[in-house]
Amino acid sequence: MKGIIPDYFRKIADYAGISYEFLTPVTRDEYIAYQKNKETTDMSIDARLETDNYAETNKWGITAPFITMQLARVTRRDFDGKINVVTTVDQTASNSIEDAMAPGAEKLMCSTRQEMMEAVRKGKADAAFVYYYMAQAFVNSDTTGTLTYTLLEQPTYTYRMVISSTENHALAGILTKAMYAMPQNLVEDIAARYTTYKAADLTFVDWIRLHPVVTVWVLLIFGWLLTTMAVIAMRLSARKKAQKAVQETAEEMAELAEHAQAANKAKTAFLSHMSHDMRTPMNAIMGFTGIAMKKNPSDEVKNCLEKIDESSEYLLSLINDVLDLTRVESGKVKYNPVPADLKSITDSALDITKGFLTNRDISFKIQREEAKIPNVLVDPVRLRDVLVNILSNAVKFTPDGGAITFETRCQEKGGDGYINMHYRISDTGIGMSEEFTKEVFEEFAQEDSDVRTQYHGVGLGMAIVKKYVDMMGGTISVQSKKHEGTTFTVDIPLEITDKECNKSDTGFSEKVNLTGVNVLIAEDNELNAEIAAVQLEEFGMNVERAVDGKNAVEIFRNHPEGTFDVILMDIMMPEMNGYEATKAIRAMNDRPDGKNIPIIAMTANSFAEDVQASLDAGMNAHLSKPIVIEEVIKTILRYVHND
Repeated sequence: MKGIIPDYFRKIADYAGISYEFLTPVTRDEYIAYQKNKETTDMSIDARLETDNYAETNKWGITAPFITMQLARVTRRDFDGKINVVTTVDQTASNSIEDAMAPGAEKLMCSTRQEMMEAVRKGKADAAFVYYYMAQAFVNSDTTGTLTYTLLEQPTYTYRMVISSTENHALAGILTKAMYAMPQNLVEDIAARYTTYKAADLTFVDWIRLHPVVTVWVLLIFGWLLTTMAVIAMRLSARKKAQKAVQETAEEMAELAEHAQAANKAKTAFLSHMSHDMRTPMNAIMGFTGIAMKKNPSDEVKNCLEKIDESSEYLLSLINDVLDLTRVESGKVKYNPVPADLKSITDSALDITKGFLTNRDISFKIQREEAKIPNVLVDPVRLRDVLVNILSNAVKFTPDGGAITFETRCQEKGGDGYINMHYRISDTGIGMSEEFTKEVFEEFAQEDSDVRTQYHGVGLGMAIVKKYVDMMGGTISVQSKKHEGTTFTVDIPLEITDKECNKSDTGFSEKVNLTGVNVLIAEDNELNAEIAAVQLEEFGMNVERAVDGKNAVEIFRNHPEGTFDVILMDIMMPEMNGYEATKAIRAMNDRPDGKNIPIIAMTANSFAEDVQASLDAGMNAHLSKPIVIEEVIKTILRYVHND
């Protein structure tokens, strides 16, 4: 018996040491008969229960859910959105799904789901609704490229294993524990065996047609690899580099063809590790800068530290935007307008730009018309990103001896509570062709000619700028001419507000009293541990450090109950990671405080799935590095003093 659920059960049963025999019904009626016959059937491995009460009524033992199925709509690629005919099999559950998803549509009955797919492919039906994994298998095996599928958010169906009333219900607990011991991606890995196809099953042309997005990713990834290799191996000839690139591209494409989902997983893992690795030194830079700011530095040193802090925040913003490509692609970049001072935002952008101009012979002219207005509602980080992105491009593409001009003026509107901020940034650089100015705001756009090709950025800068300007309700335009220069013009309407600007609360530490609070911090990085200890001890807290997750569990176990008030837990640590350490502490039966002590993730892992993983492991909150001490203190107050 083959399939995702049978294969999954084999893994669970083998792990738990349970012997079994499959009964394979041919029809739905036979399946129901098996389930009702207590003498022949001890358990059902693919039960879909409406409620747990239904299992209790039947005196069944049930395991934890092990797979959640989503529906997918399978259509032809030329589908116009109208479902006049929907195909289905003659089952009560399937008919009810079609009634809900395509009300009023004519039903075309088929004997099997394979016949359903053929009916859609040949145009006899407009759509079919099947489970997501099944849709993947059918669409991926369609070498004609006719079929496609759309994943539906609702409805979803959760599957459990059911133990009959004649068996010992302890078996359900044993199976559930075995499930938790399985690798996290076990179901996806098993599903891949049935939903993906090897390169040998498809022609090269078929594969390209079926996977255009993956093909683009392959080209982008290997373009980056080739660039890196060129820097490392300067002495290799162009011919050798081309041969190596062809060989690596062929190997990678074969691997991606065998595992259709591998590219997305590899991208996610790469971004997660890069984000973590870049955030760790950023935490040290920002943390020690903050500590130095509190040591009463001289005015000159303080000015340098403030600029380091501003540049660090900007670099962190770039890390957040560039590395989190999925967030950019889906348009989920957050825009948070707050009362702000436009002059301060502009000053910050210009200071960063002056840093770019160090050791460059470029004239930087600033023409500012200060806005004599109250504060406005704007997201300072996003507005600064817009200005810095444009200015950094001007510096990058302007040769020494050239000039950059920054102009800004405030245009007050006719009493509607808004002003218009007008920015004009011009340079005498290499310019762009008229054709490329129409593409400059597209993602990954880069001109392919002249000296511009020496810059190998990912091409997201101007795309991000356009998204931010659109978010703020503004407009951006570009005029450029080859070898003469470029001018960007930005107009942003901003709402006037009477509220005060959000300023850093310099008296924060004076208002908070956490004297005597005992903190256990699990952190394997010496610098990060030192920063956290210094900052927490400034608030009167007592800090004890564990060098990894295993050490944190040992320290907690070896101290009396109530010794620690809160635990700050890093995630990526040797010996035992933060998730495992948290689960171990929560599972201490002889330590009631282990179940209740606040555990706060404080990690460079910052993706949405990382936050959810922390909560799923039993943590109370998730803070991303670089840490902001005010946020750390507020979180500790919320869970220790219930503030």
